[in-house]
Amino acid sequence: FTTDIANGGWDEDLAGIWVAKYEMSEENASVVSKPGVQSWCYITIGNAYSISLNYATDKESHLMKNSEWGAVAYLTHSQYGRNGHEIAVNESYNFSWTGGGPEEAYKENTDQSSTGNVYGIYDLSRGAGEYVASYITNNHDNLSKYGSSFATLTESTKYATVYTYDEENDDNSTNYEKYKESKETRYGDAILETSANGTGTNSWNRDGSYYPNSNSPFFMRGSAYYGSDSGIFNFCGQTGDDYVEVSFRTVLAF
Repeated sequence: FTTDIANGGWDEDLAGIWVAKYEMSEENASVVSKPGVQSWCYITIGNAYSISLNYATDKESHLMKNSEWGAVAYLTHSQYGRNGHEIAVNESYNFSWTGGGPEEAYKENTDQSSTGNVYGIYDLSRGAGEYVASYITNNHDNLSKYGSSFATLTESTKYATVYTYDEENDDNSTNYEKYKESKETRYGDAILETSANGTGTNSWNRDGSYYPNSNSPFFMRGSAYYGSDSGIFNFCGQTGDDYVEVSFRTVLAF
């Protein structure tokens, strides 16, 4: 919540953020966050970015960033959340239900909540994977093809964070190591501090850790419904295309 934009911060100190309780869904051509509905999938990361940005401009709405996902992950893992107990997965097949079931099911599915009660954040593990406004600047065509609304920039903004990659190899492992060694290394986004390397199930709780590379320059968090390595510490690269298993989440700044 600091003014360090390059490290996922804002352009001024923030009192906090509001994070959508559920993955976003579509209702009457508008974006909403509510339980017991299908997550909004089949959407490119660029469209998710634009829709989130226009959701509530007076409240600085935006597509969730890696730093904000990290804040939620750490609070979930802390004594103020699950106190070290792994969050349960949303096992709804084909993204049928936000909150893990029909409209009122979230009241019973509190083991899927970030706080272990109905007041927490849901759909952080499985359900759909979630695009976040974070990417590597490797000049791949997918950056402009799927993320033209924001991913053509080579420096971070308060709405999106740019990450390092290895110009010679541009694969999961070498990109991760390049980021780890670079002056741009940042902590707080639940990547380096929670994973051993950039390829495999090497994040805390044996969650997946697949650093973006090549034609998959965008970060996705949480993993999709079929992922055995899903969880709040999961991260992987995605092309940015509109997949059936990838959704998004909107955040407000205040």
